[in-house]
Amino acid sequence: MRTFFAVAHIADSRSDFFAKRKELVEEELAALDWLRDEFQPLESKVLQTTADVMDFARACQKEGVQALILHLPIWGDPIFSVKLAGQLKLPILLLGNTRPDTSSMVGMLGAGGALDQVGLTHVRVFGHETDDSRKLVRAFVLAAAARSALRGQTLGLFGGRSLGILTAVADPVQWQRLFGVDIEMIDQLEIVKLAESLPQDEVDRHKDWLGQRLGGVDFAANFTSLAFERQVRSYLATRQLVERLGLDFVGVKCQPELSDGYVTQCVAHMLLGGSLDADGGKPLTIHACESDADGALTMQLLHLLSGGQPAALLDVRWFNAAAGLWTLANCGAIPAAFGATEKDASGLSSFKLGAHVFGQGGGGAVSGVVSPQKITLARLCRKNGEYWMAIVPGDVVQPDTADLERVTPCFPKAFVRCAAGMDFLTRFGSNHIHMVSGNLTEELIAFCRLSDIPWQIWK
Repeated sequence: MRTFFAVAHIADSRSDFFAKRKELVEEELAALDWLRDEFQPLESKVLQTTADVMDFARACQKEGVQALILHLPIWGDPIFSVKLAGQLKLPILLLGNTRPDTSSMVGMLGAGGALDQVGLTHVRVFGHETDDSRKLVRAFVLAAAARSALRGQTLGLFGGRSLGILTAVADPVQWQRLFGVDIEMIDQLEIVKLAESLPQDEVDRHKDWLGQRLGGVDFAANFTSLAFERQVRSYLATRQLVERLGLDFVGVKCQPELSDGYVTQCVAHMLLGGSLDADGGKPLTIHACESDADGALTMQLLHLLSGGQPAALLDVRWFNAAAGLWTLANCGAIPAAFGATEKDASGLSSFKLGAHVFGQGGGGAVSGVVSPQKITLARLCRKNGEYWMAIVPGDVVQPDTADLERVTPCFPKAFVRCAAGMDFLTRFGSNHIHMVSGNLTEELIAFCRLSDIPWQIWK
């Protein structure tokens, strides 16, 4: 994801007064080296005239920047911030310092108040000297880049609503208005038709590769060698359709037409959501079960905000209030990277493919347990047609035997400790929740601010 933004250094239009403070300005410009080292933004000279402002606006437009940081190292004429922000119409962050000798705070309040009055939404960070304030700046940059990256993307939805799950259905017009994302509806039969036309040697190569790397492939019941082959064919077909149709992320209905009439799509879900297959390294494609559009969008956002990490779709299965432990599981697969170990970074060896508990067409579910790690759970929910974001930072922990016995054995699962309790169950708006490695709380909040979406955090 491209994180290209501009930093405009705004100062006093009074040249004589500026001359007295030039040394302060230079100190504050040098203090932003941490930002330059991490992101290499487009920077202005010190802007002191309207002509300077308009020249830099044109430079930003030419370079296609995605966000704008208005840096006020000292007092700066508020009109300069208004003119630059109004010309570019980009996400805006006001950045100052907390030194008492610079009048930066005065300039921040003058610029912020002016932006408020003309209706230009912005974020303010008073000071960039601490780790906490720098986290806010980084979160803004990453959120603005993710928001920009989403615009123009396409979700490919194979099949319609699955199992009557109303929360999985989205309004394409609302998506265009809020996120700039298109929804392309595609018949699931396209997967089957292409899958059955693939060369046998290509299918065998991928099937052998996967079988050698998984922790086991245990045939039983209607999980047969033919069903495994169909699962691999489904993966290869979906991968090709993503490329052929120019899709950025996908959702597949699966149940009941494919799971009963062809094969379950669990292998496709796992492999598309990873960055490795028999052909070597490959682009990761977010894949949502049960054609969950809002789930797919949430996962794509987590993927972008995290710098390209995989994201998972899980059901909220059970809450052990006494132990403060959440049990999350998926009905068949998650990206294997969530089971990564020091010996196997792919995580494939942490999962086994075994007989599923549903699907007359056959196929295996990818069973295993997510490795202990810090994670963020999130979901774009809707209430009365309006979006809000649920955000839950937490830790995946190692389960004990009793925890494991409470979950369908063939399902992949995660056991999470977090601040959410029974109040979460009374508020959360879906049976599906989504997981990414690391703590992306500030990045998600920044995205919600930029998108004018309310949020609730459990922490």
